[in-house]
Amino acid sequence: MTGTHPLHGPAHRPVHDGTPVLVAEGLAKTYPLPGGGRHRAADRISFTLPRGGSIGIVGESGSGKTTVARMLVGLVRPDAGTVTVDGHARTPRTPRGRAARLARARDIQMVFQDPYVSLDPRLTARQCLHTALRLHGAAPRHAELRATELLGLVGLGTREADARPHGLSGGQRQRLAIARALAVDPKVLVLDEAVAALDVSIQAQILQLLAEIRRDTGVALVFVSHDLAVVRHLTDETLVMRRGQTVEQGPTEQVLAAPAAPYTRALLAAVPHPGWDPATATAAAAVAGAGSGSGAGSGAGSGVTA
Repeated sequence: MTGTHPLHGPAHRPVHDGTPVLVAEGLAKTYPLPGGGRHRAADRISFTLPRGGSIGIVGESGSGKTTVARMLVGLVRPDAGTVTVDGHARTPRTPRGRAARLARARDIQMVFQDPYVSLDPRLTARQCLHTALRLHGAAPRHAELRATELLGLVGLGTREADARPHGLSGGQRQRLAIARALAVDPKVLVLDEAVAALDVSIQAQILQLLAEIRRDTGVALVFVSHDLAVVRHLTDETLVMRRGQTVEQGPTEQVLAAPAAPYTRALLAAVPHPGWDPATATAAAAVAGAGSGSGAGSGAGSGVTA
């Protein structure tokens, strides 16, 4: 968990019509262990995200939240379960053919924690966006105009537009990564710890940017984070994961204001705030550990299957 955060309260929530744009049903993934048995990274994870909505997937390191994010975008093939976007089921295998692959990419885009590794170091910010737009069929003139529009949308000026990734700050690189993801007009944007590596002040700027983009474009957001202050600010719904399983799920304000699960209470107790007592956090964690074998299904405490 992070320390104090300037975003204490929930942000304004855009109104959406409730029509599902993303449905995850029973997603499961296990990995073999060197000594035998299998590690359960995700076990029957399900949720529905309405068009223009947002959901936070939270949990400590190793909870399985990133595995779920990667299954959504197709970077990890689930052992079981389905992902449906706008009423169309996504096949576990990447489709053959360029047109089919590009169409699949337009369903869901992902922004990673470290944008530097996903940006071509040889391209300026403008060239990065122009290349993505041309790849998806934009005419040269339209790609040029749209790239300029996207740079403005994420708050990157002329100097940043002509800079390569190494010449941009961490926050500017993340803005560029968001702009590139938006270039194909995705229905869903998945953000995996997208502000975790940034200073708190820069985090606030990126979160405000995402809230504005969601309001203006109607893109739905899946926000994967360990930071409850971030989730509180940006999301309508929250899904709490522990050891591959869902331990609590519901409206963000309800889950974070009156959590039902001991594990969720332990996560909240671990966040420093004025008057915070580490002993209270330790006691909450002990209660959550004692109750890990119940409430989330048999075997929830181990995350390992035979």
